[in-house]
Amino acid sequence: MPVLIQICIAVATAAVVAIAVALIRVLGQLQRTAAQVERTMTTLDQSIPTIVRTVDEARNVLDSVNQIVERADRIAGDFETVGGKAAKLTSIVVDQVLAPASQVAALVSGVRTGANFLFDGMRKRRESRLTSTGGNHDE
Repeated sequence: MPVLIQICIAVATAAVVAIAVALIRVLGQLQRTAAQVERTMTTLDQSIPTIVRTVDEARNVLDSVNQIVERADRIAGDFETVGGKAAKLTSIVVDQVLAPASQVAALVSGVRTGANFLFDGMRKRRESRLTSTGGNHDE
C-alpha cells in the first residue's frame, strides 16, 4: 500500500476519533442541560398554582376597584345633580325673594326719607312760629 493512502487513512481515523470525542463532550453537555431543564420545569410546576392564585386575587382586587369606581361615578353624578338643584334654588331665591325684598327696602327707605323731610319741615315751621313774636326786630 502506498504511503499516501496510509497517511489519508491515519488522518481519517484521527478525524473520526476527534469527532467521537467532540460528540461525547456534546452529549455530556446535553445531559447536563436536560437535567437543568428538568429542575426548572419542576420549579415551574410548583410555582404555577401560586401564580394562578395570585392572578385570581388580582382579578378580585380589580373587580372590587371597578365596583368602587362605579359607585364613585354614581356619587359624583349625584353631587352634580344636587349642585345643579342648589344653583337653581339659589337663582329662584335671588329672583323671587331678594329682588322684591331689595325693592321693598328701597321703598321703605324712600318713605322714611319723605317722612323725615315732611316732619323736619313741620318742626322747623313750628319752631319758627314759637321763636318769632312778629314784627321787625332790628333793634
